[in-house]
Amino acid sequence: MLEVQPKDTRGYFMLPQAPEDAAYYVYGNVGGRKNTGHLAQYAHSNLLSLIFHVEREWQAISDRKFGIGNISIDGGLPYDKHKSHQKGIEVDCRPIRKDQLTGQAARVSRFDDVYDCEQTIKLIRLFVEHPMVKVVYFNDDKVQQALGGRVRSLIGHDDHFHAKIREPK
Repeated sequence: MLEVQPKDTRGYFMLPQAPEDAAYYVYGNVGGRKNTGHLAQYAHSNLLSLIFHVEREWQAISDRKFGIGNISIDGGLPYDKHKSHQKGIEVDCRPIRKDQLTGQAARVSRFDDVYDCEQTIKLIRLFVEHPMVKVVYFNDDKVQQALGGRVRSLIGHDDHFHAKIREPK
């Protein structure tokens, strides 16, 4: 029998969790519980298209993986501290590390020695240059300057960037 990617009550698909040879890995949890990150990774089809586009472009320019965290939980209900992430049109991604560590333990902040600003700029550029992207939040001034004001600061965005696509019609 063909295994089908999980869908939520809105008909949104869960981001594939471990695709072979993908340029991304998944991380996160819901309510501080281990192994629940996948429960917050249901995305509108437009966001999935963006993620797959960025993943393909990133794979062409880098041998490192980028981390994808919270998107939306089943039904778009609020959870944890997230007032956003309810429509399946927002995604959190980790900055790029200098080493190639991936998974839950690969958390990195813009203040850490293993943070790779140059590679993070390259990754975020793939997001901000896509016409579906409305806004990106990340608190690194160097990233903001390099990307010409397309990236803004927002409290709590030192260890991940947040990309939001335009509201689907």
